[in-house]
Amino acid sequence: MDTSKAGSERYNSNTDPSIPIDRSSLLHGEASELSHPPTKAPVISSEAQSPHQPSHNGNTNHDVPPSESRVVPLKKTEVWAWYFQNATYCAYGWVSAVMMVPLLIQDVAASGGVQASDHSIPCDTSVPDYKCVKHVFGDHYLDPGTISLYISSLSAIVSFFVSLSIAAIADHGGYRKSLLVVFAFLGCLASVAFFLVTGPSTFWLTVILSPLGWACYNVSTAFSNAYLPIYVRVHPEVLEASERVEAQKALKGVDEKSNGGSGTGGPLGNVPTTISSTTSEDLKTSVAALRKVEEQVSNDLSAWCAGAANIGSLVIQGTCIGISVGMGNSLMSLKTAIAFTGVWWFIWTLAVLPWLDARPGPPLPKGQNWIAYSWSKNYKTFKSMRQLRQVTKFIFAWFIISDGANTLTSLFYVIAYQDIKFSHSKSIIMTLLVSLMALVGAYVFLYIRQFWKLSTKFMMLLTLGLYMVLSAYFVIPSYFTKEFGLRHEWEVWFAAAFVGLIISTFFGVARVMMAELCPEGDENEWFSLFQLADKGSSWIGPFVTGAIESQTGEFRAGFWFPLALFAAGGALLLTVDMNKGKDEAIAYRDGHRAKHRLLSSIPPIPVTTTGDSKS
Repeated sequence: MDTSKAGSERYNSNTDPSIPIDRSSLLHGEASELSHPPTKAPVISSEAQSPHQPSHNGNTNHDVPPSESRVVPLKKTEVWAWYFQNATYCAYGWVSAVMMVPLLIQDVAASGGVQASDHSIPCDTSVPDYKCVKHVFGDHYLDPGTISLYISSLSAIVSFFVSLSIAAIADHGGYRKSLLVVFAFLGCLASVAFFLVTGPSTFWLTVILSPLGWACYNVSTAFSNAYLPIYVRVHPEVLEASERVEAQKALKGVDEKSNGGSGTGGPLGNVPTTISSTTSEDLKTSVAALRKVEEQVSNDLSAWCAGAANIGSLVIQGTCIGISVGMGNSLMSLKTAIAFTGVWWFIWTLAVLPWLDARPGPPLPKGQNWIAYSWSKNYKTFKSMRQLRQVTKFIFAWFIISDGANTLTSLFYVIAYQDIKFSHSKSIIMTLLVSLMALVGAYVFLYIRQFWKLSTKFMMLLTLGLYMVLSAYFVIPSYFTKEFGLRHEWEVWFAAAFVGLIISTFFGVARVMMAELCPEGDENEWFSLFQLADKGSSWIGPFVTGAIESQTGEFRAGFWFPLALFAAGGALLLTVDMNKGKDEAIAYRDGHRAKHRLLSSIPPIPVTTTGDSKS
């Protein structure tokens, strides 16, 4: 028998990518399971199998033998529960934390302030185009908008430390799911507590409640985003592509054994070396195809998740507009709307909880202090950055870029409210327009990406370029004319629509890039780091732009700062090699597992007591 032909037939019948694998029953509400290796793959010894299969929950399981690893494919009920969960907490972050809480801070600060031109005259906010400042300490007075920016900086710093102190816990057991509930409850309490802010005498409460709400929102975002890479790995299309890769690895191992020795070969006799070289090329092709599938699935899940978040925000914003109009744009209307978003967040988190599978990680080591354990894990994560250079470059780039995006949005809202004198209702309608356009933009850019088969990195650079164009429009015309550059109400509406069109894709593709580059099994740690790069840098922009306004008396000059951040971050982003980053993540994961297996194989050292030695 011609063994070359036999080997070729064996490959064609088992691993040809054109052969469909029936998975129509996987992505349903039923809890079906998939075993590895697949039934269509050749039966081989465990030595030839890949020792790096995911466990049943999509995470690394070091204690289960490769031959017994099982995967529960992603279910429709599970992914839809994740979409709904995003629609709940994002509504608080995008409506209350970004818009209504800063408005409340500015209103309360102005009501206890004095006129900017004469500090002996109390501020009268009922006068059109009023210009007031608030005494902070000594001879220092600040514009209410600047105070709002400074409190935003404080909120980012608090979020940074809270996230670092809890992030690593969510990678263990079912803590990710339970902590989502805990922080939803705390966020609800913080939002309802704004009712205690009754006037200038209780202004200090906003300095506590705003950072607390931001911290709860940011921690929830990190934990929720960490589901994305897990869901990608257990998605039926990815599992199908992974099976083909594993089959190719198995065939490569068999062919290498067949070609070993002095010519008599292995069990298949003398197999020409061309089979091994062919199998190696097929393996490379299958791995490249797997990465394409993973990228496609990641972007699709992220886009649908962003769409759900935008729909949730539209519902919340419509309700808040009704509250604001019905209560006459009063301070109480702001507090009521903020409380509503917090209650909505908590109730709907509880509602979808039964369908949001925990997909638990390894158990938390016994006797560990949560905070101390998290910081020790964070230290190890920072140390591992030397091995994961591409994801490290991306996180630093995101640290710079996201601060630019967050600063641009914060400054834009402050100018609309302080300089162009948007009312509460108009301000909320503006955020509704942003969410509506974000919903449209998410699917427009999804279609563009799919039609032209654009990479995730290209989409990131594309939306970043659009942000730079908007920043340049805000700041450059002011040096030539007073007719353009965010001077009129129509410009606010146009800019809100423009920001909305790109914002979902901008943040969505960043999340996908992080999901593709982060090591398997440490999702919460890396996504917390990703979230910290996003919100942890957010204190810099508001602080700098607030200082610029204090010195120049003009908010628009502050747009130079996000423009510079976009340019610097974009230059660093260009150096990120996605394929190399994925290889680094795999090598890091494999090295971590090998170290764990080595430590587990060391027998315990017997300890003899003094009494035993005497006997």
